Amino acid sequence: MRDVVLLITCSLDGFIAAEDGNVDWLLPDKEYDFDAFMHEVDTLLMGHKTYEQVLGFGKWPYEGKECYVFAKQHPYPEDERVIFSDDPVGTAENLILGTGGAIWVVGGASIISPLLNKNLINELRIVVQPIVLGKGIPLFRDIKKSIKLELMGTQAYRSGIVELVYRPGA
Repeated sequence: MRDVVLLITCSLDGFIAAEDGNVDWLLPDKEYDFDAFMHEVDTLLMGHKTYEQVLGFGKWPYEGKECYVFAKQHPYPEDERVIFSDDPVGTAENLILGTGGAIWVVGGASIISPLLNKNLINELRIVVQPIVLGKGIPLFRDIKKSIKLELMGTQAYRSGIVELVYRPGA
């Protein structure tokens, strides 16, 4: 079974983006070893809004990785770098039975909750930024039941960013 890992950044008050989807409040974190994490990962799952943000980066940052983008409707031109789907749960269920590296749930909120509700995420790496937004897009929404978490580790950085690592089912 492959690991399904949610690695996502949020504000101290639990928002992953401003109300309009903007993430310009994120602090760059030069201390976090993102390359080491990406070495563990060979498949990415992301919602269509996250995909749109990634397209705005210019160069595609996930070369060589299998990438699934989830949208109820498919308003995008074909993109050989991604596989479009409307079923994050079914896709994740099929992928975890295969072989390979970890599966990274990149975001956003529209795919995180269905995956958590079906117990398909087995590690949560929540990177908390030292900012209170007050409102925005919440990290978790439409969660159907309480999910107990076991703290596996923490890492605080000089920038004020803190990473919390949990496993569900404690």
